[in-house]
Amino acid sequence: MRRKELERLKRINATPKMIKMAQNNILPFPVKKGEDWQEKEFTTRYDMMIRCQTRGQYLMVCLFFPRLIAQGQTTPSYEIYINPEGHQFETRILPGPGQSPKWSSAKIDNLEMMLTETLIWDYWAYGKEFIDSRIWINRDGRETLKRYLKTKESGWRAVKEFQDKCRDEQIKLAEEREKEPWDKDMALVPKELPGFERWSKHEAQKDTFIFYDSVKSKEGYCSYCEKMVPIGKPKHKQGTKCSSCGRKAYFWLNTYRHTTKPTSWNTVCIQPIKGGFVIRKFYNTMRFYRNKLDPTITHSEHTRIICQGNDVREYEYGEYKGKEKRWNDVKKYGGGYISGKLYYGNKRGLKNGPLKHSTVFEWTKDRPTENVYEYLMLEKKHPFIEQLVKIGMKRLARELMQRYGVLQYLNEKKTDICGILRIDKARLKRLKAMDAGVNALLWMQIEKTEDTIYPEGMIEDLQSVGLPSVFGFLPPPYDYKKIWHYLKRQEEKSNEGMHQLMTTWRDYYNLAEQEKWNVAAKQIGWPKDVVNAHMEVILAARGRSIKDQAARLEKKWSKVNEILPKTKKFEFKKGKYQIVAATCIEDMVREGMALSHCMDKADFYYDRIEKYEAYPFFLRKTDHPDKPWYTLEVESSGNIRQKRTTGDNQNPDLDAAIPFLREWQRYFKSKMTPEEVQYGILANQKRIEEYKQLRKDEKKVWHGKLAGKLLADVLEADFMEAM
Repeated sequence: MRRKELERLKRINATPKMIKMAQNNILPFPVKKGEDWQEKEFTTRYDMMIRCQTRGQYLMVCLFFPRLIAQGQTTPSYEIYINPEGHQFETRILPGPGQSPKWSSAKIDNLEMMLTETLIWDYWAYGKEFIDSRIWINRDGRETLKRYLKTKESGWRAVKEFQDKCRDEQIKLAEEREKEPWDKDMALVPKELPGFERWSKHEAQKDTFIFYDSVKSKEGYCSYCEKMVPIGKPKHKQGTKCSSCGRKAYFWLNTYRHTTKPTSWNTVCIQPIKGGFVIRKFYNTMRFYRNKLDPTITHSEHTRIICQGNDVREYEYGEYKGKEKRWNDVKKYGGGYISGKLYYGNKRGLKNGPLKHSTVFEWTKDRPTENVYEYLMLEKKHPFIEQLVKIGMKRLARELMQRYGVLQYLNEKKTDICGILRIDKARLKRLKAMDAGVNALLWMQIEKTEDTIYPEGMIEDLQSVGLPSVFGFLPPPYDYKKIWHYLKRQEEKSNEGMHQLMTTWRDYYNLAEQEKWNVAAKQIGWPKDVVNAHMEVILAARGRSIKDQAARLEKKWSKVNEILPKTKKFEFKKGKYQIVAATCIEDMVREGMALSHCMDKADFYYDRIEKYEAYPFFLRKTDHPDKPWYTLEVESSGNIRQKRTTGDNQNPDLDAAIPFLREWQRYFKSKMTPEEVQYGILANQKRIEEYKQLRKDEKKVWHGKLAGKLLADVLEADFMEAM
């Protein structure tokens, strides 16, 4: 419909009859409608008047309001143009004198004055018939609407019915246009591979059970090989091995067959398509029922990723706008993720086709539930990953894929693997022999730069410490051999791991600088017993005032006092407990000194704050809000990393507060901004990597009640995930 053409059409104005009715719109007796608080007294006869006429192929419907007609306005407030054959409508808004008309695509029931001047949305309160009686339209107008719009409705309802149909058709056409490229992609997907479903249901299943009747049973039913197999002395829920298929299994009494938890697992297959391949993920479940021997196993496809050249399109099977179940574009209606056990049945065909140069099958051989899609994309983007996997250096490939920022140490412009890694063939051979990761690679790069050969075992030791940058607290130039020998001597004295000793040394060095000790002197900067020296400097630091300590920390960590006040929005109070935010460094120092833990001095707390990884909060009792009780270190995701009271301990009194903390975590997540959510994701990734390293180094707690325990075990036991 062309608006310029519509504007040239002959106008429709209020008739003398309509003007007279509007001037005499007052009822002789008020009418009451509705009940209770909805009761209303009506003093007027009509709320709205309608005129309609044909204009060639168009039907022109005009809406008038008696209140405005009585004030002298004889032009309509709205002109609705309808093209019945074209299934189109447009509305022209005619304002008061001195104002320009406007166009609108809104339906009649959404026009502003229809909502303010009439009762069309109040059926439930005043009744449909009564409301319709308050909208005037002459008999010819009613018949015209019915005839042209082919409806049994009359008045404004006829217009609404037509507009609803038009809008439904528009939506349908838009949805068809949206779904068309999706359906073309789905047409590319071939039939499910023969044998894949059986493999998914049986070969790939996670849990196997051997069901038996009683302790006297000589045979049991294996859910995997589906045979009766001999059993020894079964015990309910005990692990075993099937004598027929060799699978690890659990003994399970038939009486409790239905109590097995539903087992679920994902399977993945890759199939060639025109110009590329499709990755397909299937969701499988297994459930046993009381009176049924065989398990009930489901197998359904969940995700598809179409890969053609550099073009990748992801789809997920699910609800489409609440109307139907179908394949939907992940970017709009889903969240595709391809992880699961990869099917090898068509490996030969893929290796001779679209995955000719890929190492995805080698990669997943010892990592059967790896994210296949992520690997294929990274492998394509970074070809050196394929080279590393082919020569058996999977650990290095994995760490280069997972650790952020390490790719800067490579030269991807080179084509040979030594050139890419910035080492020579001899060092590549050594890296491969030690199954090295990124840390070892960077130490070997330094070794090559220094044109030397480090003593045997040095690189293996230093890779457990971390990247070369961990020694940044020391003044350059760095003599890494000297550093290593020093840590080796400390290791012999303390019986602690090298990673822990490096951390202790760094903390000692930083605290000693704060206390104005002459760390430039070897006997101060490189103490004979770094563990004892660390304790001495802690005692010295505690002898200072809170304000002096806070002032020193503020100079070093200038951003912390800017960040901490923003955490006040997470404060929470309910029942016996409350959460108080640390709003400045002085709060942290006061809390650390009061409870005799390390928050008032350990640099890593302030470092995590400046990197938006974790923040301090205080758990207090509501009847003593100012008395320190427990200090919390909380990740930016709401995960609680630590909960510590006096002497870095946890006491039984904390148990009663756990439900409150979980409720607070939910409140915390509700207050997070999108930016804070991203910080939380990165913090979570970093913590996982940190715990892995601690476990690998077998780092132990060296003091207090937990002395001798693995630090990773202690931290993971204390960890509370925000659900």
